[in-house]
Amino acid sequence: MRHVRCFLTIARCGSMTAAAREMNSSQPAVSRSLAELEKLVGQPLFERGGRGLTLTEAGERLRRHLDPAVSQMEEGVRLAGGTAAVPRVSVGMLPNVARTLAMRSSVMFKEDAPDVDLELHWANVSELIVRLNRGEIDMLLGRLLSLEHMDGVSFEHLYPENIVFAVHHTHPFAARPDDVTLSEVGAELVVVPLAGTIIRRELDKFMTARGLARFRRQIETVSFEFTRSFLRETPSVAAIPLGAIRHELAEGELVKLGLSGEELVGSVGISFRSGRALSPEAARFAEVVRVVARDYA
Repeated sequence: MRHVRCFLTIARCGSMTAAAREMNSSQPAVSRSLAELEKLVGQPLFERGGRGLTLTEAGERLRRHLDPAVSQMEEGVRLAGGTAAVPRVSVGMLPNVARTLAMRSSVMFKEDAPDVDLELHWANVSELIVRLNRGEIDMLLGRLLSLEHMDGVSFEHLYPENIVFAVHHTHPFAARPDDVTLSEVGAELVVVPLAGTIIRRELDKFMTARGLARFRRQIETVSFEFTRSFLRETPSVAAIPLGAIRHELAEGELVKLGLSGEELVGSVGISFRSGRALSPEAARFAEVVRVVARDYA
């Protein structure tokens, strides 16, 4: 068990030093445990590089099997000791659904199941996928994940969602939203998703198809709270998922421009760990999500 916990901690932390710190151990001890496990497996489990330790293909296969197994063992120990936890549903959410699908589903679920604890986790996609694989979260709400994150993950489509271009209602573009061209947007300061994110890749495809590599003046961020505040304070344009600004559009604070394209349409849904059954409480939450999603379809 020591070797298993050591391996999973290194995989999560990405370095021997960080893993040793988390385990309250020494780096030589952690390194020794990993070496013993790799000898037992018969091949390396990590690649050593300038950016730390990354799982090899063998290491990734091992992690996918050990993560849920360890979670089940820990739950079994709690049950055997008579300390079973209160029924709990743990959900990961991406920023585009935090104020809409996740929020409304949470309200409806707690009204229906007040005695079930509900945990909502907000982190980057890679961290949420690690938690999903480990069984720490039951499902993930948000846009369809990129291919590198879909191994061992199943996705249930709920509704399509556009990336939209938006401005504050005081911006000159707000007076003629349907007539604004991409060239005009390109002359403005534009807030775009951070490089490497799912929505940035969709935006890049849209731009490339129209002969543009990037905006001349741009700010990159994954914080939609920053983007909304920035639009209020500056005469700028934002490329942002519709779900992140539904409230502001409905209230007239922000105005959506008429620019659109099939490259900007993504799928919003629920990501599950393939082959892992949901608890009755988690299945109940998933059904609530499906009901709420109908309003956005």
